[in-house]
Amino acid sequence: MITREEALRRLDAVANELAALRTALAEGWTEMPEDATQTFLAKCGGWEDTRSPEEIIADIYAARTVSHRGATLFPEETV
Repeated sequence: MITREEALRRLDAVANELAALRTALAEGWTEMPEDATQTFLAKCGGWEDTRSPEEIIADIYAARTVSHRGATLFPEETV
């Protein structure tokens, strides 16, 4: 449970974030271009690889490792 003061502080922080977001949107809102995929590729570039899909998949599987992290279903009892 949070205190009244903490709740008010959090609400003020959210209000400030909303005001900043409203200002940013009002000043810099641009509509999405007609072809978002082409815009993305122009900014980030495309995937370049000389390997075949099968070779890529084989590399992914070969790079996998066994992890012993996580829970066990039936932990061994210690006596």
